[in-house]
Amino acid sequence: MPKITIAANGQTYEVPEGTSFLEYCQANDVTHNFGCTVGSCGTCVCALDEGAENVDPPSEDEVETVEMCSGVEGARLGCQLKVNGDITVRMLD
Repeated sequence: MPKITIAANGQTYEVPEGTSFLEYCQANDVTHNFGCTVGSCGTCVCALDEGAENVDPPSEDEVETVEMCSGVEGARLGCQLKVNGDITVRMLD
């Protein structure tokens, strides 16, 4: 099973393949900031320190939102991630 690791505290969670990062965090009290939850506000912008290849590619809408709220190359929106393999997520401010 894939694992989600939260960089800030090193906590690791085993999840079924295809799990929504947003839904898992909400259901299991995993600390990550979320706002609108639909990919338009940018509150949940994050970096994948490891495993960027293990999530679905970003949609055009996600890319536009990330470009507006972050200058970090490869940044993603946590609410849009589907976990298909091991990832390490770091929140960006």
